[in-house]
Amino acid sequence: MERDEAAFTAFVEERKDSLVNYLTHVTRSRDRAEEIAQDAFVRFYRSGWVSRTDEQLVPYLFRIATNLSISQLRREKRWQRLLPFLTAREERSAPAADRPMITDEIQQQVSLALEQLPVKFRAPLVLYEIEEWSYEQIARALDCRIGTIKSRISRARALMRELLEPWWIGGNDDGQRSWRRTAAVAASDDIFTVRC
Repeated sequence: MERDEAAFTAFVEERKDSLVNYLTHVTRSRDRAEEIAQDAFVRFYRSGWVSRTDEQLVPYLFRIATNLSISQLRREKRWQRLLPFLTAREERSAPAADRPMITDEIQQQVSLALEQLPVKFRAPLVLYEIEEWSYEQIARALDCRIGTIKSRISRARALMRELLEPWWIGGNDDGQRSWRRTAAVAASDDIFTVRC
């Protein structure tokens, strides 16, 4: 039993930063990501993680975390519909002074574009591009076929290109319309569905 707890502690230490980073992109909030990650590790521990093989552990943990974040996003969406006057967006903090301004601007624009994507596109894109997971790992974690994962990553990239192109070429009124149009296209899909 002690050995299992020591192994679990080592597993948490090894994976917590990666999980929180992934969840920060999915939930758009570092604080929320940390809360969900903590809950995901607790559920992972209670689920009999010891009985799983090593290659199943990380995808299983990320599936739990993804499902928890989707559940939270659904709850928030319900509240937004019921009480719109109580759901003001969080103010973004100022960029760190020691980072170059252009890098901050690019990161901000990419983050804004990423926020526009439905979770079913955002989750595989973040796992592939940022967490550097293979298609197979993502497919196991999200319980989808590899072809579906490739298709969703491709669609996410196309939406990101469409969202970022107006900004990249100088941004104007057409860029604003493009943002709204692309967001509307993305939102037309069920934004909380990751299932295949």
